[in-house]
This record gives sequence, C-alpha cells and structure tokens, in this order.
Amino acid sequence: MINFLLSSLVPLTLIMVILLLVRQPLRSIASASTSYSLWSLLPLAIIMYSMPLPWHYISELNNSEIQTYLVQPNTLIHQQLTNEVFYSYLLQGLWFFGVCSIITYWLIIHYSFKGSLKACAIDNATLSSQLYAAIPHNLAIKQSSHIYSPMLIGLIKPTIVIPENFNELYNPEQQSLIIDHEVCHYSHHHMWANQLALVLLALFWFHPLAWRAYALFRQDQEHSCDQAVLARKQPKSRIQYCKALVLAAETSPPNAFTLMSFKHNGEQNFMLNRIKQIKTMPKANYSKLSLVTLVSLSLLAGVSYAGNHLKTSKTVVEQAKINVHPIHRIEPKYPIEAAKKGIEGSVVLKYDIQGDGNVTNVEVVNGKPAYVFDKTAITALKQWRYKATGKTTKNLLVQLDYLLSAASAKPEPLIERIKVTK
Repeated sequence: MINFLLSSLVPLTLIMVILLLVRQPLRSIASASTSYSLWSLLPLAIIMYSMPLPWHYISELNNSEIQTYLVQPNTLIHQQLTNEVFYSYLLQGLWFFGVCSIITYWLIIHYSFKGSLKACAIDNATLSSQLYAAIPHNLAIKQSSHIYSPMLIGLIKPTIVIPENFNELYNPEQQSLIIDHEVCHYSHHHMWANQLALVLLALFWFHPLAWRAYALFRQDQEHSCDQAVLARKQPKSRIQYCKALVLAAETSPPNAFTLMSFKHNGEQNFMLNRIKQIKTMPKANYSKLSLVTLVSLSLLAGVSYAGNHLKTSKTVVEQAKINVHPIHRIEPKYPIEAAKKGIEGSVVLKYDIQGDGNVTNVEVVNGKPAYVFDKTAITALKQWRYKATGKTTKNLLVQLDYLLSAASAKPEPLIERIKVTK
C-alpha cells in the first residue's frame, strides 16, 4: 500500500499544484460549479496514473529470432533485503498509525457532535408547507436546540437539522434559500464526495498540500451550492441570502470537521469571501467551460501516459533476419521490491544498434507482470555494446527473463508469432 501511495505522489502533487494555482484566476471566467468539478481530477489522476494501458502486442516479426537472457538477484540484493524489510515495515507502520489516528479522531468528533445535537422531530408549525414541499421525500428533517443554522448530516439516512428558533432567526425568504442550499448538498451527493475526500486526506496525511487542498475543496463546494441556489434569483434574493450568511456566521458555533452545513467554514473571512463571490458570480460560459474540460482531459491523458511510460500509437516492428550478440553486456539489477515479494517475470525490449555498436531507441514491447521490471531492463540495455559494423540495425528484440533461481520454471515467450502462408 505504501508503495502505491508513494508512486501516486507525483500525479497527486502535480494536480494539486495546478489546481491551487488556477483556482482563483478561474473564478473570474468560470462558474463556481466548474471550479468545484475540477477537484475530481485528483482521484481520477491517481486512478489513471495507476491503471495499466493495454500493451501493444506484436503479431508478426518476419520469423526473426528473439534473443533471451536470464536475470537473477545478486548477493548484494540478498544482503539488502533484511534492512529493506525493516525500514519498509517501519515506514508502513508509521503511515498506518497516522491513518488510524486521524480516522479515530474524526469519528470521535463526528459522533460526539451528533450526540450533542439531540435532534428530535420538528413541530408541524415550524416549517411552512412550501418549505416541506421543497425537501425530497428521502431526506428527513429534524430540529435541535443546540444549533443556530441548518445542517445536513448522515450518509445512509441523510437528515437536515434546523434550530428550534428557525422562524425567529430567519425570515421566510431566507428560510427557503437556506433549505435549498442544504437540499443542493443532498441532491449533488456532496456528503459522499466529502467522505471520499476525507479518505484521500487520511491516506495522504503526510502531504502538506493535501490539507490545504481539502479545505479549498470544501470552500468550492459551498460556492457551487451558493451558485446553484441563486442561479435564477433576483438581486433581492441574493441580498437576503448574504444576510443569512452573516447571521449564521455571527450566531452559530463551529461545527464538526467532518460535517456539511450551511455554516461550514463559517469564519468571517470565508463568509465574506462567499458574499463577494455571490456579488461577482459569473454567468455560464459554455465556450470557456469546453476549454477547461479540454485542458483537464489533456492533463489526465498526460498523467496516464507518464504513469505507463508507453506510446499509445501503434508500432510496426520490421526486424531484419540477423543474429547479433553483445560484446559488452551489463546485467540488469533485480528490483528489490520484486525480490522481496518473490515476483518473477519477463520483459521484451525493442532497440536499435548504431554503426558504432551503441544501443539506442530502447522501448518496452511487452512485460509480464506489467511495469515491474521495465526500468531496470531499459537501464541495462542502454549500456550494452555490440560490434561496430558501420551500419544501423533497427528493431531488434530481446527478452530478459527475471528469475529468482536457476530452478525456476522458464518463462514463456511474450511475443506472439504468427506464420503467414499463401
């Protein structure tokens, strides 16, 4: 698990830095919902970076021979395994302790806050029939004397909790707007999105940018709901909404870290930022939205390409019927992680030999298991030397078999040969 997290740090950090840099300038040209949607790039980037792309299998090699070499762990690897295992367990233990501590803290805060609400059924006279009609039938509503602003709680049984003096605190129009805000969170499944964000934050608790990104993600979520509620409202309604925000910030105590509420992040600076955003709320611009989408997809494609180290274009190998052998061969290093896990496999590489005998244009054709031995195989093959012939030989193939011992079963050839007859 720790290896997966460490390998995911590159795309995760890249996407977070980009989002943090473009988030504010994007506000002036795109809607709040667009800014909020961009946060989905974080889990998508991790998935696409880790997801293997289909290998390109070469179906016809003109009956040419593929050279095969055996790679085994050297004595240094066996000596390093003990130390590597110790430090690996230490690192994994530290990470696991951090994850458990954070999740435990959040659960304690969540259940202690939920218990302190003492929510109960509401009086029929508390809400008007119009407000009842605006609440989905799957969404429960209760009241509490321990809060001053409505909030949405619960995943399996989502519930809107309103203060007992809801009618005294807010006028009818403000009540309608506030309820619409909480219903927006419910209808857009923000509670589930928040749980996913919390899981990612717990997994990457050691990354300082992850904490900053989570805070801004929650803020953009609130902005997106503000926009959804006020999208077709008159300026008078926006003024009432802003007054409700100010009132919520002044009267409501801080809520639980893991909960979504109308007052979440209700500190004065954030509330002022929300009010400012409402005043300058841009209209939907589909051309700009298309540009943002195109850039996002291009970014994800680049992340996927970087994670796979594989060209997506088809390659046609036209290998000459020659039989060459290196005069100087560097043994590939057996990956320590693969040796610890007892992983064996093979890699097929395509390469060119220049006239002076140097190896160039090394490219992975196939590997089993995928991506485990690629790096060490490429590094070693680039250092091989062949007899100088003065001519360039292209598209040679070599299969490197990584075996833990000579007694291991010989891997099968990874190149499919198809004989074509007339």
